[in-house]
Amino acid sequence: MAIHSVARRCLPVLCLAMLMLIVFPAGLAGAQEKAGEEPSAVAKPDQEDEEEKAAEVDPFAVPEGATEEELFAFIQRVKSKRGRTLESVVQAAKAAVAGADAIRELDGVSLESERRALTEQLAALNFLRRYDAPSRQALESLLKSLKEDDRPEFQRIGLIEDFKARAATAADASEVEQSKMIAELQELYSEGEFDREAYSVFNSLAGALARSEAVELAASLYEDMSARMSESSDDSLRERASKMLGAARRVRLPGNVMEIKGTTTEGEPFDWSSYRGKVVLVDFWASWCGPCRAEIPNMKRNLELYGEKGFAILGVNLDRTLEACQKYVENEELTWTNLMSDKEGERGWDNPLATYYGISAIPTAILVDQEGKVVSLKARGRELDRLLEEMLGEPTPVEETEDAATEEEGS
Repeated sequence: MAIHSVARRCLPVLCLAMLMLIVFPAGLAGAQEKAGEEPSAVAKPDQEDEEEKAAEVDPFAVPEGATEEELFAFIQRVKSKRGRTLESVVQAAKAAVAGADAIRELDGVSLESERRALTEQLAALNFLRRYDAPSRQALESLLKSLKEDDRPEFQRIGLIEDFKARAATAADASEVEQSKMIAELQELYSEGEFDREAYSVFNSLAGALARSEAVELAASLYEDMSARMSESSDDSLRERASKMLGAARRVRLPGNVMEIKGTTTEGEPFDWSSYRGKVVLVDFWASWCGPCRAEIPNMKRNLELYGEKGFAILGVNLDRTLEACQKYVENEELTWTNLMSDKEGERGWDNPLATYYGISAIPTAILVDQEGKVVSLKARGRELDRLLEEMLGEPTPVEETEDAATEEEGS
Protein backbone atom coordinates (compact mmCIF):
# COMPACT_ATOMS: atom_id res chain seq x y z
CA MET A 1 0.00 0.00 0.00
CA ALA A 2 2.84 2.41 0.86
CA ILE A 3 4.49 1.78 -2.48
CA HIS A 4 1.28 2.47 -4.41
CA SER A 5 0.75 5.64 -2.37
CA VAL A 6 4.24 6.91 -3.22
CA ALA A 7 3.71 6.10 -6.91
CA ARG A 8 0.46 8.03 -6.96
CA ARG A 9 2.18 11.06 -5.39
CA CYS A 10 5.18 10.91 -7.89
CA LEU A 11 3.15 10.37 -11.03
CA PRO A 12 2.31 14.07 -11.60
CA VAL A 13 6.00 14.96 -11.19
CA LEU A 14 7.09 12.34 -13.72
CA CYS A 15 4.49 13.49 -16.21
CA LEU A 16 5.68 17.09 -15.85
CA ALA A 17 9.30 16.02 -16.39
CA MET A 18 8.37 14.13 -19.55
CA LEU A 19 6.44 17.14 -20.85
CA MET A 20 9.51 19.36 -20.34
CA LEU A 21 11.64 16.92 -22.30
CA ILE A 22 9.23 17.10 -25.22
CA VAL A 23 8.83 20.88 -25.23
CA PHE A 24 12.47 21.92 -24.42
CA PRO A 25 14.83 19.32 -25.91
CA ALA A 26 17.43 21.92 -26.94
CA GLY A 27 17.63 23.28 -23.44
CA LEU A 28 18.41 19.83 -22.10
CA ALA A 29 21.11 19.37 -24.72
CA GLY A 30 22.61 22.70 -23.73
CA ALA A 31 22.58 21.71 -20.08
CA GLN A 32 24.32 18.46 -20.91
CA GLU A 33 27.02 20.31 -22.88
CA LYS A 34 27.63 22.65 -19.94
CA ALA A 35 27.94 19.65 -17.66
CA GLY A 36 30.57 18.19 -19.99
CA GLU A 37 28.31 15.40 -21.22
CA GLU A 38 27.70 14.33 -24.83
CA PRO A 39 24.61 15.99 -26.34
CA SER A 40 21.73 13.59 -26.69
CA ALA A 41 20.09 12.65 -29.98
CA VAL A 42 17.51 15.40 -29.51
CA ALA A 43 20.18 17.94 -30.66
CA LYS A 44 20.36 16.38 -34.14
CA PRO A 45 18.17 18.97 -35.91
CA ASP A 46 20.57 21.76 -34.85
CA GLN A 47 23.56 19.71 -35.99
CA GLU A 48 21.97 19.20 -39.40
CA ASP A 49 21.37 22.94 -39.71
CA GLU A 50 25.04 23.64 -38.98
CA GLU A 51 26.14 21.05 -41.55
CA GLU A 52 23.85 22.57 -44.16
CA LYS A 53 25.26 26.03 -43.46
CA ALA A 54 28.84 24.71 -43.74
CA ALA A 55 28.00 23.06 -47.05
CA GLU A 56 26.63 26.37 -48.34
CA VAL A 57 29.92 28.23 -47.60
CA ASP A 58 31.78 29.08 -50.81
CA PRO A 59 35.36 27.74 -50.44
CA PHE A 60 36.56 30.47 -52.82
CA ALA A 61 34.91 33.33 -50.91
CA VAL A 62 37.23 35.52 -48.83
CA PRO A 63 36.32 35.01 -45.16
CA GLU A 64 34.83 38.13 -43.60
CA GLY A 65 36.68 39.72 -40.71
CA ALA A 66 39.69 37.43 -41.21
CA THR A 67 43.10 38.33 -39.82
CA GLU A 68 46.23 38.71 -41.93
CA GLU A 69 47.39 35.22 -40.99
CA GLU A 70 43.98 33.74 -41.83
CA LEU A 71 43.91 35.49 -45.20
CA PHE A 72 47.35 34.16 -46.17
CA ALA A 73 46.17 30.70 -45.11
CA PHE A 74 43.07 31.19 -47.28
CA ILE A 75 45.23 32.04 -50.32
CA GLN A 76 47.35 28.92 -49.85
CA ARG A 77 44.21 26.82 -49.34
CA VAL A 78 42.53 27.93 -52.58
CA LYS A 79 45.79 27.43 -54.47
CA SER A 80 46.08 23.87 -53.17
CA LYS A 81 42.46 23.10 -54.07
CA ARG A 82 42.42 24.69 -57.52
CA GLY A 83 41.66 21.41 -59.30
CA ARG A 84 42.72 20.51 -62.82
CA THR A 85 40.11 22.12 -65.05
CA LEU A 86 40.69 25.59 -66.47
CA GLU A 87 37.48 26.79 -64.82
CA SER A 88 38.55 25.69 -61.35
CA VAL A 89 42.09 27.09 -61.76
CA VAL A 90 40.69 30.45 -62.89
CA GLN A 91 38.28 30.47 -59.94
CA ALA A 92 41.12 29.75 -57.51
CA ALA A 93 43.30 32.48 -59.05
CA LYS A 94 40.49 35.03 -58.70
CA ALA A 95 40.06 34.01 -55.06
CA ALA A 96 43.81 34.49 -54.49
CA VAL A 97 43.58 37.98 -55.99
CA ALA A 98 40.67 38.86 -53.71
CA GLY A 99 42.45 37.44 -50.66
CA ALA A 100 45.64 39.39 -51.40
CA ASP A 101 43.61 42.55 -51.95
CA ALA A 102 41.96 42.06 -48.56
CA ILE A 103 45.38 41.75 -46.88
CA ARG A 104 46.65 44.96 -48.47
CA GLU A 105 43.56 46.82 -47.24
CA LEU A 106 44.00 45.75 -43.60
CA ASP A 107 44.79 48.49 -41.11
CA GLY A 108 48.39 48.44 -39.91
CA VAL A 109 49.59 45.79 -42.39
CA SER A 110 53.41 45.65 -42.49
CA LEU A 111 55.42 46.44 -45.62
CA GLU A 112 56.71 42.87 -45.72
CA SER A 113 53.19 41.44 -45.58
CA GLU A 114 52.00 43.87 -48.23
CA ARG A 115 54.88 42.89 -50.52
CA ARG A 116 54.10 39.23 -49.92
CA ALA A 117 50.41 39.77 -50.72
CA LEU A 118 51.35 41.81 -53.77
CA THR A 119 53.50 38.94 -55.06
CA GLU A 120 50.51 36.58 -54.78
CA GLN A 121 48.22 39.12 -56.43
CA LEU A 122 50.54 39.79 -59.38
CA ALA A 123 51.19 36.10 -60.00
CA ALA A 124 47.46 35.37 -60.11
CA LEU A 125 46.62 38.37 -62.32
CA ASN A 126 49.44 37.57 -64.75
CA PHE A 127 47.87 34.13 -65.16
CA LEU A 128 44.29 35.44 -65.40
CA ARG A 129 45.05 38.13 -67.99
CA ARG A 130 45.26 35.42 -70.65
CA TYR A 131 41.68 34.31 -70.05
CA ASP A 132 39.77 37.17 -68.48
CA ALA A 133 39.34 40.76 -69.74
CA PRO A 134 38.43 42.23 -66.32
CA SER A 135 41.61 40.67 -64.89
CA ARG A 136 43.70 42.32 -67.64
CA GLN A 137 42.16 45.65 -66.70
CA ALA A 138 42.74 44.96 -63.01
CA LEU A 139 46.41 44.18 -63.71
CA GLU A 140 46.86 47.37 -65.73
CA SER A 141 45.21 49.39 -62.96
CA LEU A 142 47.37 47.75 -60.29
CA LEU A 143 50.60 48.39 -62.22
CA LYS A 144 49.61 52.02 -62.77
CA SER A 145 48.95 52.50 -59.04
CA LEU A 146 52.27 50.86 -58.15
CA LYS A 147 54.25 53.09 -60.51
CA GLU A 148 52.57 56.12 -58.88
CA ASP A 149 53.14 54.83 -55.33
CA ASP A 150 55.10 57.15 -53.01
CA ARG A 151 57.19 54.23 -51.74
CA PRO A 152 60.25 53.57 -53.97
CA GLU A 153 60.22 49.79 -53.44
CA PHE A 154 56.63 49.57 -54.71
CA GLN A 155 57.37 51.90 -57.61
CA ARG A 156 60.15 49.53 -58.66
CA ILE A 157 57.86 46.51 -58.44
CA GLY A 158 55.42 48.31 -60.73
CA LEU A 159 58.14 49.21 -63.25
CA ILE A 160 59.52 45.67 -63.32
CA GLU A 161 56.10 44.02 -63.66
CA ASP A 162 55.14 46.45 -66.40
CA PHE A 163 58.37 45.64 -68.22
CA LYS A 164 57.79 41.88 -67.87
CA ALA A 165 54.35 42.25 -69.45
CA ARG A 166 55.83 44.11 -72.42
CA ALA A 167 58.80 41.72 -72.70
CA ALA A 168 56.39 38.84 -73.28
CA THR A 169 55.43 40.49 -76.59
CA ALA A 170 59.01 41.30 -77.66
CA ALA A 171 59.01 38.57 -80.32
CA ASP A 172 56.45 40.58 -82.30
CA ALA A 173 58.10 43.98 -81.78
CA SER A 174 60.29 45.77 -84.33
CA GLU A 175 64.06 45.58 -84.00
CA VAL A 176 64.12 49.23 -82.89
CA GLU A 177 61.58 48.53 -80.13
CA GLN A 178 63.49 45.41 -79.10
CA SER A 179 66.72 47.41 -78.77
CA LYS A 180 64.89 49.98 -76.62
CA MET A 181 63.62 47.17 -74.37
CA ILE A 182 67.16 45.90 -73.82
CA ALA A 183 68.38 49.41 -72.92
CA GLU A 184 65.44 49.87 -70.54
CA LEU A 185 66.11 46.52 -68.88
CA GLN A 186 69.79 47.28 -68.41
CA GLU A 187 68.87 50.63 -66.86
CA LEU A 188 66.43 48.94 -64.45
CA TYR A 189 69.23 46.71 -63.20
CA SER A 190 72.14 49.15 -63.53
CA GLU A 191 72.70 49.02 -59.78
CA GLY A 192 72.44 46.44 -57.07
CA GLU A 193 72.78 42.68 -56.93
CA PHE A 194 71.91 40.54 -59.93
CA ASP A 195 69.49 38.21 -58.14
CA ARG A 196 66.96 35.57 -59.21
CA GLU A 197 64.33 38.19 -59.96
CA ALA A 198 66.75 39.91 -62.35
CA TYR A 199 67.62 36.55 -63.92
CA SER A 200 63.93 35.84 -64.51
CA VAL A 201 63.31 39.18 -66.23
CA PHE A 202 66.46 39.02 -68.38
CA ASN A 203 65.76 35.43 -69.36
CA SER A 204 62.17 36.26 -70.30
CA LEU A 205 63.26 38.98 -72.70
CA ALA A 206 66.16 36.96 -74.13
CA GLY A 207 63.83 34.02 -74.77
CA ALA A 208 61.30 36.25 -76.54
CA LEU A 209 64.05 37.76 -78.71
CA ALA A 210 65.34 34.27 -79.54
CA ARG A 211 61.90 33.32 -80.86
CA SER A 212 62.03 36.25 -83.28
CA GLU A 213 64.53 37.06 -86.01
CA ALA A 214 66.61 39.15 -83.60
CA VAL A 215 69.28 36.48 -83.14
CA GLU A 216 72.16 38.84 -82.37
CA LEU A 217 70.12 40.86 -79.88
CA ALA A 218 69.17 37.66 -78.05
CA ALA A 219 72.73 36.32 -78.10
CA SER A 220 74.14 39.63 -76.82
CA LEU A 221 71.61 39.68 -73.97
CA TYR A 222 72.51 36.11 -72.99
CA GLU A 223 76.18 37.13 -72.92
CA ASP A 224 75.32 40.14 -70.73
CA MET A 225 73.44 37.81 -68.38
CA SER A 226 76.43 35.48 -68.18
CA ALA A 227 78.74 38.34 -67.17
CA ARG A 228 76.32 39.56 -64.48
CA MET A 229 75.65 36.06 -63.14
CA SER A 230 79.34 35.23 -62.84
CA GLU A 231 79.64 38.09 -60.32
CA SER A 232 76.49 37.25 -58.34
CA SER A 233 76.65 36.23 -54.68
CA ASP A 234 74.05 33.55 -55.46
CA ASP A 235 75.92 30.27 -55.96
CA SER A 236 73.25 28.79 -58.23
CA LEU A 237 73.37 31.82 -60.54
CA ARG A 238 77.16 31.74 -60.75
CA GLU A 239 77.01 28.06 -61.66
CA ARG A 240 74.54 28.81 -64.48
CA ALA A 241 76.64 31.60 -66.01
CA SER A 242 78.26 29.21 -68.50
CA LYS A 243 74.78 28.05 -69.58
CA MET A 244 74.00 31.58 -70.70
CA LEU A 245 77.08 31.62 -72.92
CA GLY A 246 75.81 28.31 -74.25
CA ALA A 247 72.39 29.82 -74.95
CA ALA A 248 74.08 32.59 -76.95
CA ARG A 249 75.96 29.90 -78.87
CA ARG A 250 72.73 27.96 -79.51
CA VAL A 251 70.68 30.85 -80.90
CA ARG A 252 73.50 31.60 -83.36
CA LEU A 253 73.51 28.01 -84.67
CA PRO A 254 71.09 28.32 -87.65
CA GLY A 255 73.17 28.46 -90.82
CA ASN A 256 76.33 27.45 -88.95
CA VAL A 257 78.09 24.14 -88.29
CA MET A 258 77.15 22.34 -85.09
CA GLU A 259 80.01 20.78 -83.16
CA ILE A 260 79.35 17.56 -81.24
CA LYS A 261 81.72 15.56 -79.05
CA GLY A 262 81.00 12.93 -76.45
CA THR A 263 80.70 9.33 -75.41
CA THR A 264 77.99 6.88 -76.45
CA THR A 265 75.91 4.98 -73.89
CA GLU A 266 78.06 1.96 -74.82
CA GLY A 267 81.09 3.86 -73.55
CA GLU A 268 82.61 4.42 -77.01
CA PRO A 269 84.01 7.75 -78.30
CA PHE A 270 81.53 9.38 -80.66
CA ASP A 271 82.54 10.20 -84.25
CA TRP A 272 80.44 13.12 -85.50
CA SER A 273 82.24 13.16 -88.86
CA SER A 274 80.67 9.80 -89.76
CA TYR A 275 77.29 11.56 -90.01
CA ARG A 276 78.45 14.03 -92.64
CA GLY A 277 76.37 13.68 -95.79
CA LYS A 278 73.22 12.85 -93.78
CA VAL A 279 70.35 14.93 -92.46
CA VAL A 280 70.56 14.46 -88.69
CA LEU A 281 68.07 15.16 -85.93
CA VAL A 282 70.01 15.94 -82.74
CA ASP A 283 67.52 15.29 -79.94
CA PHE A 284 68.20 16.44 -76.36
CA TRP A 285 65.90 14.26 -74.24
CA ALA A 286 65.41 12.22 -71.04
CA SER A 287 63.33 9.16 -70.19
CA TRP A 288 61.45 11.11 -67.46
CA CYS A 289 60.38 13.84 -69.93
CA GLY A 290 56.75 13.37 -71.05
CA PRO A 291 56.94 15.60 -74.18
CA CYS A 292 60.18 13.82 -75.16
CA ARG A 293 58.46 10.43 -74.96
CA ALA A 294 55.44 11.77 -76.86
CA GLU A 295 57.68 12.72 -79.81
CA ILE A 296 59.37 9.30 -80.06
CA PRO A 297 56.68 7.71 -82.32
CA ASN A 298 57.00 10.58 -84.82
CA MET A 299 60.78 10.22 -84.83
CA LYS A 300 60.51 6.46 -85.44
CA ARG A 301 58.01 7.02 -88.24
CA ASN A 302 60.24 9.56 -89.99
CA LEU A 303 63.26 7.29 -89.62
CA GLU A 304 61.30 4.55 -91.33
CA LEU A 305 60.16 6.92 -94.09
CA TYR A 306 63.47 8.70 -94.73
CA GLY A 307 66.16 6.41 -93.32
CA GLU A 308 67.09 5.06 -96.75
CA LYS A 309 67.26 8.61 -98.10
CA GLY A 310 69.93 9.68 -95.59
CA PHE A 311 68.03 10.67 -92.44
CA ALA A 312 69.53 9.76 -89.07
CA ILE A 313 68.84 10.51 -85.40
CA LEU A 314 71.34 11.22 -82.63
CA GLY A 315 70.11 11.37 -79.04
CA VAL A 316 71.78 13.39 -76.29
CA ASN A 317 70.40 11.89 -73.10
CA LEU A 318 69.93 13.96 -69.93
CA ASP A 319 69.00 11.18 -67.51
CA ARG A 320 70.90 11.06 -64.23
CA THR A 321 71.75 7.38 -64.57
CA LEU A 322 72.88 5.22 -67.45
CA GLU A 323 70.47 2.51 -66.30
CA ALA A 324 67.43 4.78 -66.75
CA CYS A 325 68.46 5.62 -70.30
CA GLN A 326 69.30 2.04 -71.28
CA LYS A 327 66.05 0.67 -69.84
CA TYR A 328 63.94 3.12 -71.85
CA VAL A 329 65.97 2.55 -75.04
CA GLU A 330 65.50 -1.21 -74.68
CA ASN A 331 61.78 -1.03 -73.86
CA GLU A 332 61.02 1.34 -76.73
CA GLU A 333 63.42 -0.39 -79.14
CA LEU A 334 65.24 2.81 -80.08
CA THR A 335 67.78 2.00 -82.78
CA TRP A 336 69.77 5.23 -82.92
CA THR A 337 72.92 6.22 -81.01
CA ASN A 338 72.60 8.08 -77.71
CA LEU A 339 75.31 10.14 -76.03
CA MET A 340 75.85 10.29 -72.26
CA SER A 341 78.96 11.24 -70.33
CA ASP A 342 80.77 8.40 -68.57
CA LYS A 343 81.35 10.77 -65.63
CA GLU A 344 78.54 10.94 -63.06
CA GLY A 345 79.10 14.66 -62.44
CA GLU A 346 78.42 15.36 -66.12
CA ARG A 347 74.96 13.83 -66.37
CA GLY A 348 71.45 15.24 -66.34
CA TRP A 349 71.41 19.01 -66.94
CA ASP A 350 75.18 19.00 -66.37
CA ASN A 351 75.72 17.07 -69.60
CA PRO A 352 78.65 18.87 -71.35
CA LEU A 353 76.71 19.27 -74.62
CA ALA A 354 73.67 20.63 -72.75
CA THR A 355 75.93 23.21 -71.07
CA TYR A 356 77.81 24.02 -74.29
CA TYR A 357 74.56 24.82 -76.09
CA GLY A 358 72.69 26.26 -73.10
CA ILE A 359 69.94 23.64 -73.11
CA SER A 360 67.47 24.57 -70.35
CA ALA A 361 64.32 22.85 -71.65
CA ILE A 362 63.66 19.52 -73.32
CA PRO A 363 62.89 18.20 -75.79
CA THR A 364 65.20 20.39 -77.85
CA ALA A 365 65.31 19.01 -81.39
CA ILE A 366 67.96 20.49 -83.71
CA LEU A 367 68.00 19.51 -87.40
CA VAL A 368 71.37 19.48 -89.17
CA ASP A 369 71.83 19.25 -92.95
CA GLN A 370 74.25 17.14 -94.99
CA GLU A 371 77.02 19.72 -94.55
CA GLY A 372 76.68 19.76 -90.76
CA LYS A 373 74.91 23.14 -90.69
CA VAL A 374 71.87 23.73 -88.52
CA VAL A 375 68.56 24.15 -90.33
CA SER A 376 66.15 24.40 -87.39
CA LEU A 377 66.20 24.59 -83.59
CA LYS A 378 62.57 23.41 -83.35
CA ALA A 379 62.41 20.29 -85.53
CA ARG A 380 59.50 18.48 -83.91
CA GLY A 381 56.10 17.17 -84.97
CA ARG A 382 54.78 18.52 -88.27
CA GLU A 383 57.72 20.89 -88.60
CA LEU A 384 60.07 17.90 -88.74
CA ASP A 385 57.81 16.25 -91.32
CA ARG A 386 57.82 19.38 -93.47
CA LEU A 387 61.57 19.94 -93.26
CA LEU A 388 62.43 16.34 -94.14
CA GLU A 389 60.18 16.33 -97.18
CA GLU A 390 61.67 19.67 -98.25
CA MET A 391 65.26 18.42 -97.83
CA LEU A 392 64.94 14.77 -98.89
CA GLY A 393 61.93 14.72 -101.20
CA GLU A 394 59.00 12.32 -101.11
CA PRO A 395 59.30 9.68 -98.38
CA THR A 396 60.12 6.07 -99.19
CA PRO A 397 56.90 4.00 -99.30
CA VAL A 398 56.67 1.79 -96.24
CA GLU A 399 55.94 -1.86 -96.97
CA GLU A 400 52.71 -2.99 -95.39
CA THR A 401 53.20 -5.77 -92.89
CA GLU A 402 51.25 -9.01 -93.14
CA ASP A 403 49.49 -8.27 -89.83
CA ALA A 404 48.37 -4.85 -91.05
CA ALA A 405 47.10 -6.27 -94.34
CA THR A 406 45.14 -8.98 -92.56
CA GLU A 407 43.62 -6.41 -90.20
CA GLU A 408 42.55 -4.22 -93.14
CA GLU A 409 40.94 -7.15 -94.95
CA GLY A 410 39.00 -8.10 -91.84
CA SER A 411 37.69 -4.59 -91.22
